[in-house]
Amino acid sequence: MPDHEPPEASSWEQAVPPDIAATGDHANWYFHHVRRRIPHYAGQGSHSVPGNVSFFTSADPALTTTLWLRVGSQKSTSISFAVTGPNDLVHEEKPRWRAVLASALQEFRSDPPQERPWAAILVPKAAQHARWYGRFRAWPDRLSEPVRIGPITLTSVPTWVSQPHPHPDDMSVALGVGYWPLLVTGTAPGYYRAGALQAAARDLLHLQWLLTVVTARSWQRGRQPHLMEPDDEAEDFLAHWLEGMSGWSIGEHLPAPDPTALELPGWLLGAWSKSLASRRYPHALSAYGRAFEHFTEESTSDAGARFAAVIEALSGTRTPTDAEKTAARHLLSAAAPGTLAEAEAMGAAKEILMYSIRSETVHTGRLHGPESLGGQSLGMVSADGDPSRIHHMMTGNLQHLCRNILVEELGGPVHDPEPILRELNDIRSGVIVLGPPIPR
Repeated sequence: MPDHEPPEASSWEQAVPPDIAATGDHANWYFHHVRRRIPHYAGQGSHSVPGNVSFFTSADPALTTTLWLRVGSQKSTSISFAVTGPNDLVHEEKPRWRAVLASALQEFRSDPPQERPWAAILVPKAAQHARWYGRFRAWPDRLSEPVRIGPITLTSVPTWVSQPHPHPDDMSVALGVGYWPLLVTGTAPGYYRAGALQAAARDLLHLQWLLTVVTARSWQRGRQPHLMEPDDEAEDFLAHWLEGMSGWSIGEHLPAPDPTALELPGWLLGAWSKSLASRRYPHALSAYGRAFEHFTEESTSDAGARFAAVIEALSGTRTPTDAEKTAARHLLSAAAPGTLAEAEAMGAAKEILMYSIRSETVHTGRLHGPESLGGQSLGMVSADGDPSRIHHMMTGNLQHLCRNILVEELGGPVHDPEPILRELNDIRSGVIVLGPPIPR
């Protein structure tokens, strides 16, 4: 009777190095090759122990023990193996199992996944700026020609789309937004359809974060990634989506404007590969993208916590002191020579990162920004200095700092921190800025 009790923690050995079968799709296909290579394959099962653990058995008299495979962990994408059974048989049969795994890995490496075409639609996020620009908000810019970023091509749709959108904090206030959608097409690797769809969704999200950095706006999915069949056409996919959106149109109130150019910087083309070269970049980009969404929708307490995570991700630290030093070094290196002393840079970094306030939000749930009143506008200057307004302004400054650091890290230009430092001085001096800080 095969032993289906999971092995001890010390029994595991590496079978597949990290990043060779980095996704569930890849791991499933590697398992396919393992099953093919097991002599007289008998079956496969799983166990409820923590982690993704499966076992395999053989009807071959020379393989009476049980092979176990464990897929990845929080720290690694490697696949580990162990063998269970009577100790003498484990010692005798483990080299045979190891040979099975080696031959399966060799087959897997020579069997790349199929590239599958997909399409999706991106639009500017309707909730962004809804509080700030009156009843109707139009995004008049569009790409003049298709742009390819990594494995993805962006094409501006020549059809103006408008839709109603209620005020985020008051459903009785009817708003509207209009935009030129982006048709997104690409290919994604996948042994199975679900794997390709997962890869497409990851690529699209990565693109959304990059676009957020370079366009200072949040992008949402007008249509989730859709795998295209051989006889599918992107034009038909788009037409179906436009037909569905036509029922929401408020074109009589928000007609198409004269389009302006949506300019994407040249360095963005190279930023795709660079941003995937290290895990710290995707983490920093996702933190920035989510923080930017929170900030532009006036959830500034959560935004501040996530913006600080951008710098922590880029610097590889989890301590406030190291993050503050990273921010200070950027301010010093980006400033004009002789305009900023080291002590001044460190002091500015401490104030902008607001770690004591961030800690209160993360650990006690305390809110510090306008969301502490549910978005209610007071329309006056508070006798206590309006701390929620000040927090919002400081979070805007933190957003600018994080964006500048990300742009430089991804190969873009270095931005002089003078506007950030000037706004910090205005906040320190009590200068009241009318209207919310506009993301730059």
